[in-house]
This record gives sequence, structure tokens and C-alpha cells, in this order.
Amino acid sequence: LTWITLKSGKLASAAYPGIITALKRMGIKVIPIESSASLPAPVQTHADMLCHSLGGQRVVIAKGEERIVKNLKQFGFQIIESVSSIAGSYPNDSGLNAARVGSKLIANPQILDKAIWDDCLSKGIKIIEVRQGYTKCSTAVVDEHSIITSDDGIATGAFNAGLEVLKIQPGHIRLPGYSYGFIGGACGLIGRNRMGFAGSPNSHPDFCRIKEFLDRRKIEIITLSNDSLLDIGGMIPLTERE
Repeated sequence: LTWITLKSGKLASAAYPGIITALKRMGIKVIPIESSASLPAPVQTHADMLCHSLGGQRVVIAKGEERIVKNLKQFGFQIIESVSSIAGSYPNDSGLNAARVGSKLIANPQILDKAIWDDCLSKGIKIIEVRQGYTKCSTAVVDEHSIITSDDGIATGAFNAGLEVLKIQPGHIRLPGYSYGFIGGACGLIGRNRMGFAGSPNSHPDFCRIKEFLDRRKIEIITLSNDSLLDIGGMIPLTERE
């Protein structure tokens, strides 16, 4: 996992300028994800569908997404094109939707893009196999050893692999066009000890448990909007520059 400081960059949806403005006010460089015609309208700007950071300067980008590639290359990132086409509906939209947690990767191996799979093999990264295809959407990465999720399969697989897991109630997160969104899509690390939330996390019925889990790890909650929690496709850390 590559961490962000206040002078670094992250990927976030271009559809929510208020969130981007809040991040920029904190000194965080945001690389917005423009709409992709390959995906359904509600998730066309979701970073967790179109991008996957391999750490360092290496990022896997969905095949054919030249605008994202151009934006990242301006900042010196090395782009690896996805082997599969990220398009349409599940499971064809989910090849990059995997959650990196320290030296582990939570993913559905039947869906995982070969570019990510090969990187894991070359680095000795353990793949925690789950049935959920929208793994990154469903997983809030807290640190190299801890996650928050509402997905039973992810919670069980991560716990059995030695990770610390907070299992929360599903739902209570907005995602226009769908019944509800996911916790991983509604937040992201914006510093070594800061978790940014797209909306107020106290709108979630498990807020007290979430806060306690983060407090124990000395991670501060940063609310980027006063609205209720919203799944914006996550906020993917790219690099750290002190």
C-alpha cells in the first residue's frame, strides 16, 4: 500500500467536485476520473472500477481509458494496461476491483485481471480468495493489517488470513441508481493516519464501532461532506511525497 501525505496525489471520481475541492483544500493533489462509456452510468467515474495501484509509480488502468493514462503520465506514473476489457456488467466490469492490504490482496481469482495476478506472483503477495467480485468497493483498507467491510465472505477470508476485521451492517450508503453503495467506495486513506469519508460517517448505524476501530489504530476521521455517506468509487492513494 502506498500512502498519501498532504503534498501527494490520489484518484477520485470527477462527478463529485465538492469532495475534490475538500481534498484540494487539504493540499492533496487529486487526479479526477472522467466518465467511461464502457461502464453503467452510476459508476462511470468510479476509480475502483477503472484503476488499481500496484504501489510505487505503477498503476493498472482499464484498457482503452486514454484520458486516465494521459493524466497519470503527466505525474510520472508507469501505466500497465489491463489484459481484460473492463466494460458492461458484472463480472466483466470487475477485473481491477481488488483490495490490496499490506502484503495481501483480497480478490475473486476468477475475475482478477492477469496484470494484477502476475504482479502478485512476482512480489510474493498472498491472494485471499473470495467470491465477491466488487472487492475493493466492499473493503475499506484501514492499514496494512486491518479492514472494514459489510461482506460476509470478505470478512471471513480476511480474518482467516490473519487480518483484523470490522464487520459492519450492509447498506446505509448512497449510490444513485442502485439500492445502496459500499464502505470501500465511500472512503479512503488520505494520509498515514487519516481516513477521508465522502459524507458524514455518523449517518451509518455502526458509526460508533467504526470510530472505535479507527481510534484504536490512531486514525483520524476526516469528513469531506456534510451529507450522508456516498459511494463515489473510493479514493485510491497513489504516492507519498513529504
